[in-house]
Amino acid sequence: MTRICKRFPILMVFAIVVLISSFMSISVFAEGGNSDNAGAAFEQIQLGDNSYAEIKQLRLLSDHNGNIVTFTLHISNQSSETLSLIDYWIRLLGKNGDSFTAKMMPQDKEKTKIAAGSSQDFSYYAMINDATALQDLKFRLGKWDFSRNPFERQLGEISVPEDFTQVAPAGSSQEVKVSGTIMEVALSDFTRGKNEKNSLPNLTLKLKNTGKYSLAVPDYQFIVRTSEGYTYPLIAKGINDLLINSQETKEITLTGNVPAEVSTEGWQIVVTQYLSDLKLNVPIASLEVPKESDEEVKGAGEEVSFSDENGLYTVKMNGMYRLPWEDTDILTADFMLKNKGSDSLPIPELTGYFLLDGKVKVEAKVIIPSKVLGLTKDSSVGMQMAAKVPYTYVFSKIKLVLQEKTSDEKIIDVLDFESQTDLLHVPILDSAASFELTDAGYQSIFSIQHVMSYQGQSTTQYTVRVLAQNQEKRFTNLAKLVASFRAASGTVYPANVLDVKEKVGPGGKAMLIVSSIIPKGVDTTGMNLLLGEAAKDGELLTEEPAGDDENDDDDDKSGDADMYVKPFAFWLPQEKSEVKTPLQGISLAPYTLSIDHVGTSLDNNELSLKFNYEITKDMSTSVNTEGRKIVFQINDANGLRAIEWSTDLSSFELRANDAPETPQSKLKVGKYKDFRISLENGDLIYKLTFLKSYDFNIYEEFQGHRRLVGTMKNDWFATSD
Repeated sequence: MTRICKRFPILMVFAIVVLISSFMSISVFAEGGNSDNAGAAFEQIQLGDNSYAEIKQLRLLSDHNGNIVTFTLHISNQSSETLSLIDYWIRLLGKNGDSFTAKMMPQDKEKTKIAAGSSQDFSYYAMINDATALQDLKFRLGKWDFSRNPFERQLGEISVPEDFTQVAPAGSSQEVKVSGTIMEVALSDFTRGKNEKNSLPNLTLKLKNTGKYSLAVPDYQFIVRTSEGYTYPLIAKGINDLLINSQETKEITLTGNVPAEVSTEGWQIVVTQYLSDLKLNVPIASLEVPKESDEEVKGAGEEVSFSDENGLYTVKMNGMYRLPWEDTDILTADFMLKNKGSDSLPIPELTGYFLLDGKVKVEAKVIIPSKVLGLTKDSSVGMQMAAKVPYTYVFSKIKLVLQEKTSDEKIIDVLDFESQTDLLHVPILDSAASFELTDAGYQSIFSIQHVMSYQGQSTTQYTVRVLAQNQEKRFTNLAKLVASFRAASGTVYPANVLDVKEKVGPGGKAMLIVSSIIPKGVDTTGMNLLLGEAAKDGELLTEEPAGDDENDDDDDKSGDADMYVKPFAFWLPQEKSEVKTPLQGISLAPYTLSIDHVGTSLDNNELSLKFNYEITKDMSTSVNTEGRKIVFQINDANGLRAIEWSTDLSSFELRANDAPETPQSKLKVGKYKDFRISLENGDLIYKLTFLKSYDFNIYEEFQGHRRLVGTMKNDWFATSD
């Protein structure tokens, strides 16, 4: 019996050591709060004359596993002796005396001593019941004392203050400890998109490493917790493999979906971490969400973000427009899709509709440039949405609703923009200004060069030459354009665009000829030119390169447009007619023609016109000469026409099979003498009363209409200078 009594204290001590050790264990758990927890300070328990214990970083997380409380026991030892944690115990109590087992986090299981003149933090967790709130908890601290029965002595009790909160107020931060290094966590921005079903929160979380060493951010999870206690998961962009150097701040973006009927008041962001050893989520930080912008309706120039399973997208609305198109109007929205994150994103499958006056739904097509495969970091792509309505239909408000087709083939609303009808007009640029098209693969600058009128018997071919300069670093086809002229009276004249067929080199230029047949006598003062990118079946069109007529593959994007988007417009200058006399420097873009030593002769039944000429070509600018001719006329002073001869401008180019004497019978690029035009007109001498002088007129003809470009008077059968 005596032997058993002597061994009993030793056995008890061993048993207690084993019991305490079973509560100690790890974590990649980050300890922390903002200095202490917000709103209240915890009392301290004296362990001795120069040592004390206190509670820090108290947190509660409710999830499908139950209610888990985490806290840090901070022990400060300013005495001259080392303290051993094994000498102390801590218990967690509820308001009705319920007892909850507090277990040490696995990361701290190796810490058992608090050296003299130092302090240590020990992290614990406990599962509590649903009826217990944080303010109901009490922490009881004691010391093992084998001189007592039972073998313990209570040192003190700490209650959670009534005004305690685990949530950092908006605008403030919380500290968390990651592998011994302190990191500050704070929310900086909160914006919210919305659709008919969901709110689309978008938050920026700042992570600052205030320690001395680099830290790898753990695999945290993030949730929105509402004032009712509802929780919704968030997607974190930019957190994978995130390394933060000392004194460096990194930002991550949090996005998600919350049912639209759930109030945004009192939202909190809760940061958690899954500990695989414990098979539990533990709370890391809680932050109050700052107020969002009060502005509800988004319009031109504003940005809205939305997220899907791929990540976060930002949309900037450039403008919504109502455009004339034959006997209908086109409603079009021009917007920019951006990736502000650190990872590349695919182009989402978008669709949408316009809502007129909140009632009439008009399905639309989203037009995406074909040369864009995805969005790299900090990149963007211009996109358009377009639909048709009767041109007589009147409405006062328009809303654009953008939708996305998800991976499971569902269509969901992701955002919307609104505009008033008086904002649907396309801004008109000054005639001396330029417009830059920024579409990837088609970057170019457009400017107005000349206004020209070609006359017919009862109509006028009203024509504008538009210069396009390629801003790409490769040879490329220019964007195919649709055009119309708009008179000061509001009358719209659909126009044709004669564009170049070949690809244009980097920095190269191309002259586009925009024309429309209008009634003779129409006042063109105040006329403006409306242009836009041609589209068909929801895709942008490009001009088919010359020589590709036999290429019928599925990737061909040439053809007739069924609408146009991304409009821009120019005021047009007044036409300046220039008729050359003498016949030097006649502009027939891209050619320039000069003629001298003009003479006529009559040999038997043949009347001949003879002259020297020079044709130069501007190689820096591509011009399509299709449908354009040069016409030579000789009219007697009495009005009798003696000669009319014409040739296509496209024939000016020298060909490999041309004989050396060809430039004497066919106009060719170069400088030549003795060009001759001969026509049978043997009875001319009988028709002319006086063979004294004639007018030599030169016209440029375009699609059956003519404009006078040069004229001179000369005597019959004499040679001019």
